[in-house]
Amino acid sequence: MTSKTAVATAALVLAACAGTASAETVCGAAIHSRFGETRAYFQNVLGACRPDGYCSAVVALPDRTGQGVYAHQLRVARPTPGAPYLVEFVAVTPMSAGDGLPMSIHLGRQTTDLAALAAPTSPGTNEFRISDAEAVRKLVAGFRRERTARWVYRSEAGPTSAVFSLSGMTAALTWIDCMGVRRR
Repeated sequence: MTSKTAVATAALVLAACAGTASAETVCGAAIHSRFGETRAYFQNVLGACRPDGYCSAVVALPDRTGQGVYAHQLRVARPTPGAPYLVEFVAVTPMSAGDGLPMSIHLGRQTTDLAALAAPTSPGTNEFRISDAEAVRKLVAGFRRERTARWVYRSEAGPTSAVFSLSGMTAALTWIDCMGVRRR
């Protein structure tokens, strides 16, 4: 290798390292900011924290029809640092019909009927929240343990299901909890 080649190679290596070093790491993850949130990616899960302390781990399924930003979303959130988790589901394409019932979530061999647990976040919305502490605890444990979650709900098109990959969920939940501790 000539000295010019060695110098050029060294310069490229230093430039690459400088770029890597400039990325900020918080709570063990490379972060970036978007829409006023601090965000980090964990395989299929986005961890996001707002300035007010609301943090969530989100799995969004792409909308292949072009009608929405995403087709379905699974969100595990802590509204404030250290608060109990909330679990939310959003149906965009196809849109949920009425209260979306019957509704269930399948984690591995376990099926949870959400009829008595899922409530719209506001009347006529396509966003459903599970806030029962014991049900949420079991669901979050399942999200950490399983590889996929299948949400079934009643849509305008009839019974519909959305399968969420949970790869990265445990890391994202660990990250949002760490971020919450940092904000206290």
